[in-house]
Amino acid sequence: MIDVPADLFTDLLALPDAIFTRQDALRAGVRDEVLIGALRRGRIARLCRGAYTSPGPWTKGEQRRLLARAALRVYEDAVLTSATAVAAHGIPLFEVPVVRADIARPITREAGTTQLRIRPLRDEPVDTDWGPAVPLAPALLQMTMDHGIPAGVASIDAALHVGATEREVLAAGYERVSGWPHSSRARCALAWSDGRSESLGESVTRVILRGAGWGIDSQVPIVDRHGEVFARADLGVEGTRVLVEFDGKVKYTEGGPDALFREKQREDRIRALGYVVVRVTWADLFHPERIIRAVRGALAVAA
Repeated sequence: MIDVPADLFTDLLALPDAIFTRQDALRAGVRDEVLIGALRRGRIARLCRGAYTSPGPWTKGEQRRLLARAALRVYEDAVLTSATAVAAHGIPLFEVPVVRADIARPITREAGTTQLRIRPLRDEPVDTDWGPAVPLAPALLQMTMDHGIPAGVASIDAALHVGATEREVLAAGYERVSGWPHSSRARCALAWSDGRSESLGESVTRVILRGAGWGIDSQVPIVDRHGEVFARADLGVEGTRVLVEFDGKVKYTEGGPDALFREKQREDRIRALGYVVVRVTWADLFHPERIIRAVRGALAVAA
């Protein structure tokens, strides 16, 4: 195995984003066999074919950004698209794999590598912090067609909630892709989306319940016996006294024991008005049958 000096890649890793390409390495006098040796020794890590950086560990978000930036370095005519573009626009994703990342180029047929899916470019790019990307609306629609209704609704909700896009813009974009493979996913996601949703978990819970056949309201106001709104429930089953609350860790970990106490007081007041409350955790999202079973039980109690 070729010996690789520890400082050989210092200048290359000083390039923007600590990413360098094979061409950068060759220009610096680093041969392919040296790159291979460095990879084997764990001195560098490959992001995609022809692009390298320092070894991780990375969070999923960090890896997604690094891979996107690497793809733009390797393919100078590339534009981010689909889920990669959604992330580049600052919109959160629900359980979307990092690999393969999505880029678009001026080509006529889809191609790909192990790490990248490369599509024909159909939209005028816009600037993001990660680099050029398709506009948010077509990115959201393509991501939904690629990754399914729960992922699509979660990100569409998040984008609507912060005003990053509008329902009319998404609807117009759908008309263009309505005949594409899996376009029914996008149609359903648009119908089920709700910008009042305040978290990915809340959005996915609503998708699970809608998929089970229930009509679902978002941000249901709870009125006390004096006619004043004192709380809002994440979700409610239409025409019933059943409420569904998504338990995010943040509101408790940041608030500590006081937050837990206030939440218990709030829920006690809600239950005292005759509501039945179902609580959903992040882990439940991956076992939809748990949520459906709990809501069915609550409906039986509330009947």
